[in-house]
Amino acid sequence: MNNGDVLKTFAQRAKRRLVGKENVCNAKIKVISNDDIEFKNKVEFLLSQEDVISNPVHYLIDDKVLKNMNEDAKERYLLSTLDKYNSLKNQIENSASYSRFCM
Repeated sequence: MNNGDVLKTFAQRAKRRLVGKENVCNAKIKVISNDDIEFKNKVEFLLSQEDVISNPVHYLIDDKVLKNMNEDAKERYLLSTLDKYNSLKNQIENSASYSRFCM
C-alpha cells in the first residue's frame, strides 16, 4: 500500500468515526518530543531544499516504528508527526522572518 492509499484510508476511517459508523479505538503511542533535535534537523533540511520534495512525510516518519503498529496507532503517529512538522515549520519560519527584520 503506497502512502497515498494510506492517507486515503485514514481519511475514510476518520469520516466514518465522525458520523458514528465506526467505533473509536484508543491507541497509545509515543508522541514526538518537542525537544527532538533529530526531528528538528529533518524539518530544517526539508525547508532548506530548493527542489520539491515529493514525499516529505515519508522522510519524517520512522519506518521501523510504523511497521510494528496497528492501524489506529499508525494513524495517530502519522497525524502527530504532521502536527509536529507544522509546529516546527511555523516556529522556524517565524524566527527566520524575525531575524531578517531585526538586522
